[in-house]
Amino acid sequence: MKQVAKAPLGSDLSIFSQWLLSEGLQHRITEFEGMQVILMSNERHKAQVEQALERYLIEPEFQVWVKGQLSDNLKRTKSGAPSSDEYLLNYIRATPRQAPVIFILIFVSAIFAFLSDFGQGGPFLRAMLILDPFKLSFDLSSISGRWNGLIELLAMGEMWRVLTPDFIHFNLMHITFNLLMLWVLGGQLEIQKGSISFIALVIFVSIISNIAQLLETSFLFGGMSGVVYGLVGYCWLWKYFQPTIFFPSALMKFSIGWLILGYTPITEWLGWGRMANAAHLYGLFAGVIWGAVTLFVNERLLRKK
Repeated sequence: MKQVAKAPLGSDLSIFSQWLLSEGLQHRITEFEGMQVILMSNERHKAQVEQALERYLIEPEFQVWVKGQLSDNLKRTKSGAPSSDEYLLNYIRATPRQAPVIFILIFVSAIFAFLSDFGQGGPFLRAMLILDPFKLSFDLSSISGRWNGLIELLAMGEMWRVLTPDFIHFNLMHITFNLLMLWVLGGQLEIQKGSISFIALVIFVSIISNIAQLLETSFLFGGMSGVVYGLVGYCWLWKYFQPTIFFPSALMKFSIGWLILGYTPITEWLGWGRMANAAHLYGLFAGVIWGAVTLFVNERLLRKK
């Protein structure tokens, strides 16, 4: 057996060990050179086990999550049902080499946040917004005016405007949360589906979510959250057909809860500002639709083979 991870001798790894077993990862824990060493027959899951153990040792929240997953897995085992949240087998922490598009999106978002001073204004921000009010004579307070304004700008060749609102972020918390979720959900998709397929998903979701937000509210909005909701919808659907897709069950509940919260004034009371609710809602729908279409296409291709 080969060493895949190690921990201080005094650490209690009993729950962690039971969890690994419940996930189907056979192993032994022994003492070696003053450390507890986890041994497995192969190193296939070495990186995942190391990362999970590191979090387990320092993050109380992750310890609680592991206990919950262990309990769920044991219940499924007793009922004869397969585990639905195989964290270690499914979660891939993407690197720049594995998922270049993800890291390009992260880099561009950071640069745009710096150049626009987190959406404070100026010509650079106006060039990124879905509409530039200084270039239009329509009544942008009406849905028809905003729609006609968009059509006019697209006719002028400013096609980027249906995508660039993704890169506008208004504070550090806004950009951090969006880019973290982009990396967690999007990284695995780029690795498993390929960069071209992932780019197509992002473009489709971006166009739908940004236009929906424009028509529902105004042109002054931004953020990658519409794309993130699209990834949520896509992963939620694909998870049932491709077990290697990592998508914890709680994430959909959290996403729906956050979506509902956005339609209340609570976020403004807390000083978080108004959320791009239409982008979230239609981004989610767009992700599910894209997932359904790609599933259908994949099934047809498999039948032909």
